[in-house]
Amino acid sequence: MMLLARYLKDTGTSQKTFAALAGVDQSVVSRLARQEIQPGLDLAFRIEKLTDGAVPAASWVSCDKPQEAAE
Repeated sequence: MMLLARYLKDTGTSQKTFAALAGVDQSVVSRLARQEIQPGLDLAFRIEKLTDGAVPAASWVSCDKPQEAAE
């Protein structure tokens, strides 16, 4: 399972480009990549689709502590 930051780095995809593809602001991608926030269900599945499954929606599920959700 790959984290978003790793995916962006490995594929050479900029946060700005990924944000445009995902339909969110670049700041949201930045915060997601730094694991400051978790995406809402819809965005998690968009990320999974955009990364061809490299960053699965399930990778955002955490039992540790509740975090702020993005769109």
